[in-house]
Amino acid sequence: MPSELEAALENMVTVYHQYSLTKGNHHALYKDDLQKLLKMECPQYMKNKNAETVFKELDINQDNAVNFEEFLVLMIKVGVAAHKDSHKE
Repeated sequence: MPSELEAALENMVTVYHQYSLTKGNHHALYKDDLQKLLKMECPQYMKNKNAETVFKELDINQDNAVNFEEFLVLMIKVGVAAHKDSHKE
């Protein structure tokens, strides 16, 4: 049985694939796939963000897709924001 952290990591991979596989490439989130993911999975984070800007920031190698490693940058940003929010009163 996986630990809570292991289950969270597995879930992160599952969510990535849920959106990347819409076009049949489990190694790439294209702009519209990422926009759907952000809207459905990160609505709190996206309140003051522009999906186009987020895509450009994440597409580090500029191949017009967000691979899993680039997606992890988003997870770090969302994780930092969630941690910050956890300390608000």
